[in-house]
Amino acid sequence: AQGAVLFIDLDHFKVINDSLGHRSGDLLLQAVAERLRGHLREIDTVARVGGDEFVLVLPDMHEETAATEAAQRVLTSLAEPYLIDGHLLQVTPSIGISLYPKDGSEVEILISRADSAMYHAKQMGRKNYQLFAVEPP
Repeated sequence: AQGAVLFIDLDHFKVINDSLGHRSGDLLLQAVAERLRGHLREIDTVARVGGDEFVLVLPDMHEETAATEAAQRVLTSLAEPYLIDGHLLQVTPSIGISLYPKDGSEVEILISRADSAMYHAKQMGRKNYQLFAVEPP
């Protein structure tokens, strides 16, 4: 079996918390989680792992393109505006992808490598995804 881990970070989320308060930030995180759940199959898992970070575990992804297509669907969905406390808010995610077994066989390693790929996505201009790649020596 093969699979993928997507590490999702919401770009500039702190600005929303700072300008509208933690209540609005919490409501936005709940709305993001609902949208993520809307993209999942029964065998998939979503978890919030940090303030504005989520991990998707997608088993049974047999091709790299299936993982990148899933990431693109998440990007498109999460970028749609949210109506929170009378404010129309927009967030953009940066997503890192690691693949099982290519990038590791332990969940912690796959999450760490997807996290690393997510930082690369942020460096590439945010609102995109990157696959994990081993840096050349």
